[in-house]
Amino acid sequence: MKRFFSICLSAVLLLSNINYTYAAEKEKANKNLWPKGPSVDAEAAVLMDASTGLVLYEKNPHKEEYPASITKIMTTLLALENCSLNEIVTFSHNAVFNLEYKSTHIGIDEGEKLTMEQSLYAIMLASANEVSTGVAEHISGSVEEFAKLMNSRAKELGCQNTHFANANGLHNDKHYTSAYDMALIGRAAMQNTIFQKITATTRYSIPPTNKHKNENIFTNHHKMLNDPSFEYEYCIGGKTGYTTKAGNTLVTFAKKGDVTLICVVMRANGPTSPKNEYTDTTGLFEWGFQNFSQYRINEEEISPAENSEALFTRYSPFFDPLASPLKLGDNATVFLPKSAGFEDAKREVNFFSNVELKEGDNIIGSVTYTYGGKTVGSTNIIFTQKELPKLTAAEEPRAVNSKTVHAGEKWNLKPLIIIIIFLLLGAGGYFYFKANRKTKRKTFDFR
Repeated sequence: MKRFFSICLSAVLLLSNINYTYAAEKEKANKNLWPKGPSVDAEAAVLMDASTGLVLYEKNPHKEEYPASITKIMTTLLALENCSLNEIVTFSHNAVFNLEYKSTHIGIDEGEKLTMEQSLYAIMLASANEVSTGVAEHISGSVEEFAKLMNSRAKELGCQNTHFANANGLHNDKHYTSAYDMALIGRAAMQNTIFQKITATTRYSIPPTNKHKNENIFTNHHKMLNDPSFEYEYCIGGKTGYTTKAGNTLVTFAKKGDVTLICVVMRANGPTSPKNEYTDTTGLFEWGFQNFSQYRINEEEISPAENSEALFTRYSPFFDPLASPLKLGDNATVFLPKSAGFEDAKREVNFFSNVELKEGDNIIGSVTYTYGGKTVGSTNIIFTQKELPKLTAAEEPRAVNSKTVHAGEKWNLKPLIIIIIFLLLGAGGYFYFKANRKTKRKTFDFR
């Protein structure tokens, strides 16, 4: 019998290990299937999917570098978040004259007035340093106070290796960031439709002002938008940067179909070099568009209305299969290598505890997808109710644990393991009882 129970125990351990072994082997295989990126000459680089925040390529992503004028993406983002476009910016003596020799500007005079909209086009297209300082002073009263706002916003976005000291990116030893952090900042900026419009503009004109009788016309410095030597058909904007200590820096946005990618290169060679910030960026974009696919979660997943009620047991008192109040977030995506399918992603469903339900949309949980050790997408589980029903104590929402499965997985081995255990134990008991009966017959046979 000891041998029998030893076999049973071994079977249980083997079966219970199937899920782990499968998941471990799958994860190992996924990592091996992640596409290898191209060679990049810049010191640091990141290619990121704008929808999910997934990093597709990285080279020294967290190394601290001087950003130069790509700083102005953060300046523009904060202006859009804190001002209206028709506000008037009046430029101070400090804004106009406190500049390095030969630094870029558009010839603003002390006391000149521009709208915030005009100012932001000057910052993003012409990289106007005096305009960046003027906007900073307009928002926070001083460059120093505006830098505090920049650093606070960077922290909110998840930046870990960033400290800003000014609004324009002119050199300061305490003014630095990383390729990954700049991708986060660029991603946040691209979620603003006005920023999208500004950064995609190739040419802009400021009409006569209180200080100048002629219009001020300037073009976008980003060569992938308007220079035949570097033009890239999918480019939808970006920001250039250069100082002697930073080298060439570049943030670029590109869109092909429904996919938008963000590329950051830092400390790159200049455009006169055969390998430069533009060739690095173009190579990364081409590699990204060729090797990855985007899946819309709502199109790939079975909707909550078609799912079994058991998946949403926490809120089952409200569940109506004919008009389910449960749905997944709109426009959420999963981004995967083309060698994989949506069903290869591992899905984790998590319901939040102590959610206070109100009329309208309530976020009651989330679904997260991982592949090859990386988070490749996520979305919210939303409960929508116009008028909440009154519940008895017995009908209060019940708790549910997080569940991790493959997106296409339909089988759960745990019930099978339990059934096999019972069958093995039952068979063992039967043979044990039968053996005992034979022993008793031999011992008490009085024929």
